[in-house]
Formats: sequence, C-alpha cells, structure tokens
Amino acid sequence: MKRWLVLGVVLTLLAIATQFPAAWLAPAIERATSARWRVADATGTVWRGEATLYSYDRTTGYWAPARAVSWHTLWGRLASGVVASQLQFDDGGKAQLAASFNGWSLEGVDATFPAAQLAVLLPSTIGDYGWAGTFAARTKAFHCSWGRPNCNGQLELGWNDAATVQIPGAPLGDYAIRVVAEGEALRFAVSTLRGRLHLTGAGEISRGRLRFTGEARSNASDDVRLESLLRVIGRPGAGPGRYLIEYTDAVAAR
Repeated sequence: MKRWLVLGVVLTLLAIATQFPAAWLAPAIERATSARWRVADATGTVWRGEATLYSYDRTTGYWAPARAVSWHTLWGRLASGVVASQLQFDDGGKAQLAASFNGWSLEGVDATFPAAQLAVLLPSTIGDYGWAGTFAARTKAFHCSWGRPNCNGQLELGWNDAATVQIPGAPLGDYAIRVVAEGEALRFAVSTLRGRLHLTGAGEISRGRLRFTGEARSNASDDVRLESLLRVIGRPGAGPGRYLIEYTDAVAAR
C-alpha cells in the first residue's frame, strides 16, 4: 500500500511539473540578462511553448520587440542528466540550450540576431555605442560552468552591414569574428570581408577587462569623416592611411 502511495505522489508531482507555465521563464531570463532582455506573450509550458523576446534600448529607454521564439524539451537527453530544449526563431534560426550540474551550453546554433539586441548584453560602455547591423552566429558547442567565467568552445560570428552612431554615414561593412573560449579567457579575432572600413585585429576578455589591438584604414580615399575619426581614435600605423587601434575597458557588470 505504501509503495502505491509513493508512486501516486511521484506521478502527481510529475504531472504538476509538466504543466509549469511558460511565463515562469520570464524572471529567470531577466535575471540572467541583468534585465536587458524580457519575455512577454508567453504561452504553453516551460517544456513546450512560445513567446516574444524584447530587448531594452539603453539610449531611448524603450523596449523593442526583437523576435518570436518557440521551444520544446528534448526528453531523450534527460537519461544522461541533461535538460535540453530546442529553440526555433521566427526567421528560421535554431539553437539548442542545455543545462546540467556541470554548467550550461549552446549547441547546434545557426541563427541571426540584430546587433542592437546583442549589444545591450555588453556590460560596459561599449554597449552604448549605437550598434546596428545583423549578427549571424554558428557553433557546434559552447559550454560554460555555473557561477564563474569558465567556458570552452568556439563561436563563428558574421557581422553584416555593421554600423555605429559614433561613425556617421553608410554602413562600415561586413566582418568575420571568431571567438574562442579557453577557461577564464575569451579570445576573438576580427577580419574584414568588405566595406568602407577595413579592420583586422585580435582581443581578449579576461579578469574583468576587454582588450583589443588592431589596424584600421578607410577603403575610400575621399571618406573624409571616417579618416578624421581614425586619426582621433588611433595612432599612425605602418603606412599612409593606416591606424593602430588599441582599446581597453572594464567589463564588470554594472
């Protein structure tokens, strides 16, 4: 009789758990993003549902709808101690988000995001530069431990029609960014595919600081505004029209 009672309690708790409303995800996402992303219009449950993801524009103080996203739990991975969900975005992008006792991971990512939506997550003044364009993100696996900056994996990012309000005029161009996480250090390299600003360089985020060193030049001899800005933010490089760019900033959460 006791065993039947225990089984009944377990099944009841399981039935309740499977009905947790999707709206329960909203506070968790706000905490994880320091209230810079917000989930609204959530329907379904935490195991299968859909919602609209909003991002906070720190310049205007308004919330901008970013995109619709749906998800469903991959029950087959529970046997290995992993809770994983397949995410599907309204433009066809996809990703898997997995969590276990060891940490969390992004897997099978093939998605695009507005640059402004990602920029609000940057925990330093660099996030307020008015970034624009579109990021295409791809990775097989990117894993991080809980509670401390310890990650491993690679991300391939494509920044198309890159722009910032700090540099007026047409978009700067298209860029490829490779991100490699090795423990507490996050290293990245930037190369130019096309555009008015040719930029190459490498940087690192570690111990709460962002460092970048690279070379920039204008691809058009008559781009006076860009040339003037490069003279201000850089110093003369190896040849005419080339400027060395060095940037250091604290990235501790504000």
